[in-house]
Amino acid sequence: MATDWSGRKYRVLKSLGENIDMIFGVYQPSSDRMQWFLHSHEVDDGGGAIVKILASLGISMPPKAHKSIPPKPGFFGRLAALKLHLRNSRPVNYPWRKAEATAPSSPAEHCFVYYLTSLAHSDQLRACARSQGVGETSLFLASLDKVCRERFLQEDCERVWMMPHDFRRSLGIQTQSGNWTAPVSLRLRGAPSTQDIYGQLKSLYGKGILWGSWIYTNFARWLSDDMIRRAYNRLRHRAWFGVYANMSAWQAPPADAHKLAGSWVVSAPPLSAVCPITTGSFTWEGRTGFTMQLHPSLNADRQAAMDLMRAWMADLHRVADITESDIQPRSIAMHDLQQQARRVDA
Repeated sequence: MATDWSGRKYRVLKSLGENIDMIFGVYQPSSDRMQWFLHSHEVDDGGGAIVKILASLGISMPPKAHKSIPPKPGFFGRLAALKLHLRNSRPVNYPWRKAEATAPSSPAEHCFVYYLTSLAHSDQLRACARSQGVGETSLFLASLDKVCRERFLQEDCERVWMMPHDFRRSLGIQTQSGNWTAPVSLRLRGAPSTQDIYGQLKSLYGKGILWGSWIYTNFARWLSDDMIRRAYNRLRHRAWFGVYANMSAWQAPPADAHKLAGSWVVSAPPLSAVCPITTGSFTWEGRTGFTMQLHPSLNADRQAAMDLMRAWMADLHRVADITESDIQPRSIAMHDLQQQARRVDA
């Protein structure tokens, strides 16, 4: 089997004490219970993981059909895309605002926070994005960036958000396993609007940044484990302000449509010191679930993560004119989640 060079770097992060598991949850109202799943990012990306998780629940997702495959840029085009990615990924010395630790020997508890948006409110959020002529990713990220910079920066500065993108279409492949993600770095200044973010993303895609991101994420082919460790230690708290992974919208195939009817799916990428604010969204049959994790090095406890999620949702509801809402995020301690979760890495 060919080496998954993109996934290899996660094994190195694991050796440094970072958790490289992606987290997924499936909530079925009929049982009022969340089923938790863990999946190693060394094995698959988010798309590959959720296909295996759904299969374990009896839902067979067919490979995505690509209506068209964008042309691959030539050598100089790919080189320009790589330079663009590197320029957009320059580290920042963030003026972090951290809570005072209660005791040096007791770091903040790592917990997982999530919010399940009703079908009606999910529809309103999508309608809001359409009315502004933007995608949901831009709408969600504009509110997320606002509440995060207000709570975690002592003063205004440029923020770099990592945004993973499924690169299978650009490669013209339909394989569902493995790591085929190109992480785009988006640099934000001041108080960007939804349209500002949408315009910047559209410009970056038009310049082929995904190819540059894909080339860079496979550099592990030429790097030793020690080189990856040194890069990680150099970039702690300086690489990305956070990561926002939108897993987009999923629908069960007709034959399996009844199996998770009325349910929610939530997802989250791994949390690490190079992406200390980790967030995600996943839409299953119209219902959107949001997730939030804060790295223990921020000294942010469970209440801080709950408050941040509540603020994110409140701002989205404000923008979408959702008034009849009682925002109540849910949380689970990470050690409890890990004990309850199943693995479907095979």
